[in-house]
Amino acid sequence: MVIRIQTLLLSGCLFGLVACNQPQVTMLTPQQITLLSDSQIEQLSAQNCAKQDQYEVMTSRSHVFQKRLDRLTKQWPNTVNGKTLNYRVYLKTQPNAWASFNGCVRLTSGLMNLLTDDEIQAVIVHEIGHIALNHTLAAFRQAKSAEIHSNGTITLIMPQALSLQQEFAADAYAVRVLQYQQRDPYALITMLNKLDRHQQQASSSHPNTAARKTNLLKKIMR
Repeated sequence: MVIRIQTLLLSGCLFGLVACNQPQVTMLTPQQITLLSDSQIEQLSAQNCAKQDQYEVMTSRSHVFQKRLDRLTKQWPNTVNGKTLNYRVYLKTQPNAWASFNGCVRLTSGLMNLLTDDEIQAVIVHEIGHIALNHTLAAFRQAKSAEIHSNGTITLIMPQALSLQQEFAADAYAVRVLQYQQRDPYALITMLNKLDRHQQQASSSHPNTAARKTNLLKKIMR
C-alpha cells in the first residue's frame, strides 16, 4: 500500500486526500530506512510540514477559521511527547486533517465548514493521538520502501493493515480523552458519517470508514 506521509503518517490523516507535485524522487530501501534515527525522522517530519505549509494557502492568525481553531484547541495540550503542537488551517475546500511527528496539526477550511465544534474537537484529539502513539516511527520501521520527493514530501510503501491499525488506535485514544474530558465521543462517529456523505457526493471513498465506525461503537459502549 502506498501512503503519502504528509497525509497519513506524519502521524496520521483521517481521509488520505492530499496530493502534491512530485518532480524528483529519491528511493530508500528497507535497509536504508532502518538506519534512520528517531531524530532524523523527526527532522524529515519538520521539513515535510514546512514544505506543505509553503505549498498550501494558510489562513492568517486573524482569519475566522484560525480563530475558531484556536478557541477549540485551548483545552488540549500544548506539548505531546516533548513536541510542541501548532494548529493551523489551510484554505482548501477538500475536507482533510493531518498531524506530523514533530507536532504540526493541520485542518482544511473545507473540513471546518463541514463539522460542528464537537466534531472538530474529535478530529483534533484523533490527530493528537497519532502523535502521542508515535505512529510515524512505527510506519517508518515497518515500511517496505520510502520515496523522498524534491518538494519535501515523503511517500511510504507499507502494509495496509498497519494503516488501519493506527487509525483504530488513534480513534481509541480519542474516545478515552474525550470521555475523560466529559466531551461527546459520538462526535467521532457523526464526523465520519458526514465525511461518508461528502465522499459519496465527490465520487471518492475511504474503505476504512465503516470498520472505524464499528470499532468506535465498541470502544464507546464499553
